Formats: sequence, structure tokens, C-alpha cells
Amino acid sequence: MGRGQRLYSEGIANKWAINNLIFTSPAARVLLRSAAALSLLAVTMLNNHARSLSYQIVLDFLYLGPVTVAAWNSLLEGLTFALIAGCLRMFTNPLAFSAMRASDYVDFLVVTGFYLIVPVTIELLRRLARQRQQLRRNLQLTTEALLEALQLRDQYTGRHSRQVAAYARRIAASLGLSPHFQECLYLAGLLHDIGKIGIDDACLNKPGALTPEEWQAIRHHPVLGYKIIKKVTGNQQIIARAVLYHHERYDGRGYPRGLKGATIPLEARILSVADCFNAMTTDRVYRQALAPDEAVKELRRCAGSQFDPEIVDIFCRILAGDGLTQNREEEKEANSL
Repeated sequence: MGRGQRLYSEGIANKWAINNLIFTSPAARVLLRSAAALSLLAVTMLNNHARSLSYQIVLDFLYLGPVTVAAWNSLLEGLTFALIAGCLRMFTNPLAFSAMRASDYVDFLVVTGFYLIVPVTIELLRRLARQRQQLRRNLQLTTEALLEALQLRDQYTGRHSRQVAAYARRIAASLGLSPHFQECLYLAGLLHDIGKIGIDDACLNKPGALTPEEWQAIRHHPVLGYKIIKKVTGNQQIIARAVLYHHERYDGRGYPRGLKGATIPLEARILSVADCFNAMTTDRVYRQALAPDEAVKELRRCAGSQFDPEIVDIFCRILAGDGLTQNREEEKEANSL
């Protein structure tokens, strides 16, 4: 596994339930096939003793169990079990087999057709799962390439982006946001400064104060990054919005749009806190790093003006839980001494 792949996969949870429809293990396939056969036999034995219509209706639905289990293996197995289930339901039921009216044949065709729909549906879901996995793989490869390009262009930005991604994902998890949101935010953290590829090196690494023209170029990097991300991630709006708005301020004095408060997307507010904390706690060409406790004080000072106060509070609790900083009670106690 290459460096970029390790960086991409770190902290990303693969919790898409649809992916569980793909079984590649031979042992799992044998187990499913056996379970389908045994459950089909059990339902058929019950069907042989059907004595009422209500009992028969329950058994009709129970036959869906072995059909569904077989369909998890393959479409062919699912269709085969569906046909077998339809035949067994008809010819082992004493109520139906004893009379064999024309309506019973119609009933056989309708119910068997219903059983056949199940493996077809599961096959469609399986193909959707494979397509989703392929899209995730393509996104991973593209992210790796962009990260490598960013790392080659600017060593600091590459390291900074990985740490910001980890912080942002932890904040999202603490807020109780979905695994999908967490993953998108992790990717946004990795790529939030990708627009700096289009910024001149002399401007990025300048040790002194920036001129108004240079500062304007720097302020343009979220827009450049957004344009790149839109081409890479397609309809993943969470990632694109986080990259575009991560320099907005809670008081409306940020850039590029000057959004204010809750009008700033949540993902961008989270990314802003993670981004600024890591920037403050790492050495730059124009200043030395702050200690984590000092950076936390700065976050709290700017809560409500630059940052969302709730997110700042959650992030500070995360840092205190990791032992990187003091919690608020310890800080107050130390200040009172």
C-alpha cells in the first residue's frame, strides 16, 4: 500500500450497507447456499401440513426467506430457488394439490413471478454496490494523485492537510454526524488547500508581509480548489462546499463570499476550526508554532467572531480528552493560582 493510499484510508469508515450484498469468500457462498436449502426444506415441511388460508399466506411469505438467501450468492441461484419454491408451494400443499383448479395455476404463476422479482432486485442492488465501490476507488486514486501533487509542490501544505482531515472527521463524529458526512469531510480536509497548486511559490512561502496583490491571490485559492474538487467529486456537495467556504468567518468578514453564522455550511465551519488550529500549532516561514494550550485560547477568543462557538467548544473538549490541552476547569484553576 502506497503512502497516498494509507493517507486516504486513515480514519475513513467503509460503512455503506449496500456493500454487504457482495460476498467473495467461497466459505460464505457455501454457507449461504446451505442455509437457503435448509430453510427451503423447513418451509416446505410446514407447507405440507397447511390446513387454512391464513396459514398458507404466512407460508407464502416464508418462502421468500430461502429465495432471498440464495439470491445473495448469485442471480442464477436466486432464480433457481424461486422456481423451486413456487413449485414446492403448489405441489406439496394439500389444499391446492387436492383440487388443482384453473385458479390454482394462475395463483402459481402470480406467486412464483413474485418470488422471481426478489433475485432480480438483489442483482440490481449488487451491481449498484459494485458501481459504488468502483466510484470510491476512482475517487481514492484521484485523491492520492492530488495529494502527491500537493506534497511535491508544498511539503507543509501536504502534512497540514492530513492533520486537518483527521481533526475535522473527529469533530464531525463528536457532533453525531453520519459516517457518509464524516468521510466527505475527511476528504475535504485532505483537499481543502488543493487550490494552492495555482498560487505562485514566492507568494506561498514568502517570509514577510504579503502585498495587497499577493494577498488577493491567496484569497482566491478556495475558489480554485472548488473548481478542481467539482470535477473530481461530481455531486458530492459536502466536499465542494467545505473547500469553497472554509475561510468564511462566523461574523461575515471572511472570504470568498462573506457568509455569516449558520449560512456558512456546517462542513465549512468544522473545517475552519480544524484548519486554523493546525496552522497555529505548526511552524511557518513567517512565525513559530504556538503551544496547543495557546492555540486553544486563541480559538476560544475568536469563538463567535471567526469561528462557530459550538464547534470550538466541541473541538477543545476533544483536545482535552486526548491530553493535548487542559480542559476549561483545569485552565480556570491554573489561572486562579
